[in-house]
Amino acid sequence: MKKTKLDARLLAVASMVRKGAYLADVGTDHAYLPVYLAESNIISGAVASDIHKGPLESADKNIREAGFSDKIQTLLTDGLQGIEKYPVTDIAIAGMGGLMIRNILEKAQFLRAENSPHLILQPMQHIPELRRYLAENGFSINQEKQALADGKFYQILLAVYDGEIREYTETELLLGRYNIEHKKENKENFLRLCERQTDVLREKIIGLEKGGRSAEKERALYAAIEKELKDL
Repeated sequence: MKKTKLDARLLAVASMVRKGAYLADVGTDHAYLPVYLAESNIISGAVASDIHKGPLESADKNIREAGFSDKIQTLLTDGLQGIEKYPVTDIAIAGMGGLMIRNILEKAQFLRAENSPHLILQPMQHIPELRRYLAENGFSINQEKQALADGKFYQILLAVYDGEIREYTETELLLGRYNIEHKKENKENFLRLCERQTDVLREKIIGLEKGGRSAEKERALYAAIEKELKDL
C-alpha cells in the first residue's frame, strides 16, 4: 500500500506529536496528518475534524482506503467544539490564521485544566498576536520549529497550559522567546526568521515615513533583531 507523504510543513507538525498520543487534527482537510501518524505507528488514535462537509468526506475516504477507520474518527464541527468528548492528548491546528487559531482556543475552556492537551499550532499569519494570546492566557510555549516548503517559511509552536501569565517583549513576540533562547542551536532557521522579519519591517518603515507617520516602533524592532543577529 502506498504510504502517505507529507511536505516539510506537515512533517514538522507531525514531529511534535508525542508517541502514543490520541490526536485531534482540527481543520483536517484530507486527514493526511493523522493517516501518516497512524502509518508510522506514532498515535494510538485520532479524531479528524473540519467545519466543511467536503473536506471531511475526502478525509473519510483517505482514512478508509488507508485501513484506519477503526483508529481515526471524523467529526463535523467548528473549531474544538465537541473535541473534549474524545480522549485527546495532542491537538494540531495547522494552516489557519493566527487570529482564527486564537479564537478557536478562546472558545475551548476544556484546555484550561490540569493535564490539558499539548497544542501544536501552525499559524499562517498574525504569529506575534498568537504568541501574545498564549502568553497572556496561561499557555507556555515549550518549543518552536520552522519549516521551508515550496519556497515558503512556516513556524510551528508547541504550547501547554500551566496557568502562568507571561510577559513578552515586542522582540520576543515577533521572533519567539524560544527561538531567541535557542538561536545558536538552530542558527540557519533563526537567520531565515530574522531575514523575513527585517524585510517586512524595512518595507513598513519606508511606507510609514513616506506617508509622514512615525516608524519609531518599527525601527526599534529592526535594531533589536540586528542585535540578536550580532549575538549569534
